[in-house]
Amino acid sequence: MQITPKRFFDFCATHVPLLHTIAARPGDVSEAQVREIIRSHSDAQQEMPETTWQRLIDLQILLPLEEGSAHYVMAQPLLALFNYLYNDALPTSPEIIQGYIAALESARKRMMAGVEALDPLPVSMAANEVDSTLRRIQEDLEATHRAVMSEVARYKADRASVSVRERYMRIVSLMDLYVHPLVEIVRVDGLLAHTLSHTDQALSAAREQGVFTEVGPLERNERQIRALRRRSIHTLNESRKELQPLYEVLRRSSAIAHGATLALNRLRYLKLDEWVEHYVVQAGRSSVECPPTDSVLRSTIDHVVAHPPQPPPVLNMEESGGTPSDYVRLLWLNNLKTAIKEELPVNDLTDWLVKSFPEKGTADALLGLGRLLFDPELDVAFSESGKPRKYRTRDGVLEVTAISVKHA
Repeated sequence: MQITPKRFFDFCATHVPLLHTIAARPGDVSEAQVREIIRSHSDAQQEMPETTWQRLIDLQILLPLEEGSAHYVMAQPLLALFNYLYNDALPTSPEIIQGYIAALESARKRMMAGVEALDPLPVSMAANEVDSTLRRIQEDLEATHRAVMSEVARYKADRASVSVRERYMRIVSLMDLYVHPLVEIVRVDGLLAHTLSHTDQALSAAREQGVFTEVGPLERNERQIRALRRRSIHTLNESRKELQPLYEVLRRSSAIAHGATLALNRLRYLKLDEWVEHYVVQAGRSSVECPPTDSVLRSTIDHVVAHPPQPPPVLNMEESGGTPSDYVRLLWLNNLKTAIKEELPVNDLTDWLVKSFPEKGTADALLGLGRLLFDPELDVAFSESGKPRKYRTRDGVLEVTAISVKHA
């Protein structure tokens, strides 16, 4: 019997608690377990349990795990729909991202082969595959965002009495689970960004050479690539806004708990007299038989302020003829923009910096790069190849992607 959408969704609408219970069970379920769930959720006056079981099979909501098996699993599209509706999505992972990268790279190669052979068929098939892969990546980003929001809500609602360390480790694991894959997506020098850039170039080549007459799919893929980049950065920022405050609070609490543990251990091994001598404020004691006078209060406050005793600062009274190194570095950083403007455009900023100032060390080179990269009067762009190069400084090596600079 053909499954009509109306019949399928009518059954789902009238059996939501039953279907959600089945979807929430991990792994597969046996026929006996499904019948038990049906009896606990169904009303015999409206529908017999046997009829409900038969409709679950006829509508292909439950599928046998293997041919002739008595164990069943819920159909994957319906399971994904329940995860979406109940905000119970699963996050993406670096392994899944690697699979997407491999799929995009394979489609790009087939598209370039079709462009070189002037054959529109492989270009059309590769464009459809790129479209499908980009849609799956966006769906995984949405699922990761919903998973972060759901986990944070469950964490805030959990009132279980657990130690600070356990709560801290839980937040750290959540950041590793959710934020790390997003960082892999938005990294400028990451493999996914490199693959997306090459895929975009392949789409542009197919459109410019007129191999593929239907420009709609190509333009749609180009829009999806741009939207994916924006969406991934937005998802990463929103996830960090949810997890970072919890991480900072628990990090401070963990540090306080660690310090208290060290203090208790020292108190356990030190004698009371040594503890009082080293750690207790030696404030003057006044008699409690009469109100303290101003001199007694002043003496007590002086004892508190002066603890622990510190030697007075020693001033260096000798003059030095040399200019402070920090001031020299500041003058050099302020003059960098003037020096590079005379040679614009510069194709490799790092190469220009280490060759123009060979006496500067790695730390100064990084300061100079930071000053020029964020200057609003300069137009800075990273190399599209994304491959880092090594540059020798006075005391080390910098490994940086090539950076071009021109007037803004």
